[in-house]
Amino acid sequence: MKTKPQNKKIIILGSALCCLLIVLLSWQQRSWRTMDVILFMGQSNVSGAGGDAAQAPELTEGAGYEFRAVTDPNHLHVLEEPFGEHENRGALDDTEILERNGSMATAFVNAYYEETRTPVVGISASVGSSSLDGWLNRGRKEEAAKECLKKEKVRIRHIYMLWFQGEADANLKTTKDEYKAMLRQLVSYMEEQGVEACFLVQLGPDLTDPSKHQEIMEAQLEICEESEDIVLVSELPAELTGEDMKDEGGIHFTQKALNLIGEDAGKNAGAYAASLSDSGENGGEQP
Repeated sequence: MKTKPQNKKIIILGSALCCLLIVLLSWQQRSWRTMDVILFMGQSNVSGAGGDAAQAPELTEGAGYEFRAVTDPNHLHVLEEPFGEHENRGALDDTEILERNGSMATAFVNAYYEETRTPVVGISASVGSSSLDGWLNRGRKEEAAKECLKKEKVRIRHIYMLWFQGEADANLKTTKDEYKAMLRQLVSYMEEQGVEACFLVQLGPDLTDPSKHQEIMEAQLEICEESEDIVLVSELPAELTGEDMKDEGGIHFTQKALNLIGEDAGKNAGAYAASLSDSGENGGEQP
């Protein structure tokens, strides 16, 4: 019998969504702007360990905001790099293993906004070196976020998670079936908290051992083909080369590469969200 994820990381994300909705309710009573919420989840390439904020693109005016659940949960901030710079605390703490230097978030948000014309509220929720098992098997369940997501008069159009992860599971020799089952479990639990779909960025190959990541890469493609709610938004990491890596081991992407991945993922994610809106499917409550 499968158990529900019991993870402190998920508790933090649930609490963050709860606080965010309270902030948005207050903020939108003044402006009533429609926004999409996206949680940026995964490992250190989501955190931007190899990035450089100075080389990130300029944010399109009005395109994105950051909800800082740890350092300032009472306000929205215009999104800036390094995205989530001081948000890696508590259950999402990876301060001892990496620094957030610049991410794919701005490039993603710009491209997403170009497709949807809807601003994004981003939540930094990545953990360096985290395996899927690490996201699922610690802590206890938190229901607060689910209740807060039912609040009315918060004009949130859609809530999504972006997932870019897999190196840790490749190192652990997680099998294809194990990976798919755990990701399915994580996404299903996040959906209980109000997330509508998972945007997946496929893992790229290990440049020192091309076969090392292969099983995880295949698992990610398969689960996207099998699931309507797990959407492949970029295969670009598989096409990048050593010149796009910050370190010799081929683990962390440079800011230039993160910009390309973010733009590709944001464009495809935005096209997906726009198609739902065109068909009349809206996730958020309207006042």
